[in-house]
Amino acid sequence: MARSPASDSPEGEKPTTGPGASPSRAGKRGYGIDDPNSILELAAAGIVAISIGFLTSFYEVRTNPSLARLTLLVGPGVGFLVLAVASALYWSSQQGKVDEMARVVANIPWGGSEVVLDIGCGRGLGMVLAGKRLDDKGVALGIDVWKGSHLSGNDPSSIWANAAKEGVSDRVAPVKADTNSLPFPAASVDVVLSAVSMHKLIKKSDRLLAFTEIARVLKEGGRIGILDAGRGSEYSKVLRTVGMSDISVRRLRSPTLRPFHVVMARKPFQG
Repeated sequence: MARSPASDSPEGEKPTTGPGASPSRAGKRGYGIDDPNSILELAAAGIVAISIGFLTSFYEVRTNPSLARLTLLVGPGVGFLVLAVASALYWSSQQGKVDEMARVVANIPWGGSEVVLDIGCGRGLGMVLAGKRLDDKGVALGIDVWKGSHLSGNDPSSIWANAAKEGVSDRVAPVKADTNSLPFPAASVDVVLSAVSMHKLIKKSDRLLAFTEIARVLKEGGRIGILDAGRGSEYSKVLRTVGMSDISVRRLRSPTLRPFHVVMARKPFQG
């Protein structure tokens, strides 16, 4: 098996310039916080609600005791609830997604020489987890556009830091690419992974095109493992449309307050 399908396509070559182009530009370790702006906005809203509750109660306690008691109850109550949601989302990004993605990878049968494609790889979570399952004949590719609004510290240089920590630097390769036009030959990938990124990276109007591209590059018998925030049933329908089989959807029961789903599928053998 060829080590990388990127070697068969000039468009899919590993970057030689820019951030994350080589292991010598290792960035920060860790896999970042998903939707960091949303979490910051929730935290700010919680603090504001608590502050308004206390301040209003303080100024109204003599002139309007009933209002003071109400605002002291409602303001901090709502504020702490919002802060709890923000904290849960932060935890799910810091540790929850890592644990769940490790389970997704563990549920895929590995031989060691696979070519893996991580869609929306970010800071390399799927790539690194897959890399730990590969031998010197396998490779974990990752594609992304690395937008900061998608993930905190979203820089491909962090892939090298995380890969070096796990001892898989020689098995990973990030590629800047569009999901609607994957720069890899047909039937060149054994496993497609995605960790909490498809809902940000793929527009609903482009979903069929993106999944058609995934089906194109996937080999017969190849596996798909997706962890994402919701949309499990929608992904399963599109996967079925593009010809995937053995599709399963599992909703995660966790304290994250976000409806995470795991979607697994396989490309059937033809004939």
